[in-house]
Amino acid sequence: MTRADTLSERQEYLRGGFAELACERCAAVVLVRKSSPQQTSVQWTTAAARQCVTELGALVPTCPGLRASIDQAVRTGRLEVP
Repeated sequence: MTRADTLSERQEYLRGGFAELACERCAAVVLVRKSSPQQTSVQWTTAAARQCVTELGALVPTCPGLRASIDQAVRTGRLEVP
C-alpha cells in the first residue's frame, strides 16, 4: 500500500458518507452522517462551533436547533439513512 492509498483511505474514513448541513436556527454548517435511524455523527468545525448560539460542551454535544435541522433533513430526504 502506498502513502497516497493510506491518505485516501484516511480521508474516506474521516469524511465518507458525511453531508454538509446548515442549522436552520443559526446557519452554522456542520458535517453530518446517519449510519442508522438511531446513530448520527456530527463533525463540528471551529467556525460552526463559534456560530452556534447554544453553549456546547461535554454535557451538551449538540444543540436543539441542529438536532431539529437533522431530523428535518432526514424527513425531507436531504440526508439519507442507510
